[in-house]
Amino acid sequence: MRIGIDFDNTIVNYDGVFYKAGRRLEWLPKLDDESKQAVKSYFISRGEEPRWTELQGIVYGSDIRFAKPYEGIYEILGRWKDVGHQMFLVSHKTKFPIIGDKLDFHQAASNWLKENDLMPYFEETYFCPQKDEKVEMIGRLELDYFIDDLPSILNAVNFPQKTHGVLFSPDNQDGNGLRSVSKWAELLKVVC
Repeated sequence: MRIGIDFDNTIVNYDGVFYKAGRRLEWLPKLDDESKQAVKSYFISRGEEPRWTELQGIVYGSDIRFAKPYEGIYEILGRWKDVGHQMFLVSHKTKFPIIGDKLDFHQAASNWLKENDLMPYFEETYFCPQKDEKVEMIGRLELDYFIDDLPSILNAVNFPQKTHGVLFSPDNQDGNGLRSVSKWAELLKVVC
């Protein structure tokens, strides 16, 4: 079986990383909720979307080192590899941030994968600058399953019909009828 997996917020758990970066930079007050969504909402509600964009550049670049792999990922990837499944990482990721220091996101992500001993699980890794390119790559790879945290990717008009989309949603967002899981361990019941 050929399994595709998204990178940000599917493999990489950014819990607390956006909040800590925002606090360190003195861009955020203390918040009760340290989630990425709470941090984003804080900036957007104040009309500070450019600052949110800049914070994303920092976290996806230099601060990615503070992020952790999601719990259970090593066990699941190991099982799939042991039974002969092929895994491909396919991510929508620009090469450089739109605002801020020109850190190479592709290199930062590759380094993170190596530092967390995840590279050996993947046949190939693809960082696509545009969402449409990501969806096209999923089709070109002829994947049986694709796991992503974004319903917009899995519901894209050009998402390949023969690929089963699986929504990875730790916070149980509504997937509009998509098959979904809230943790990696649940993927064993869905991807088979």
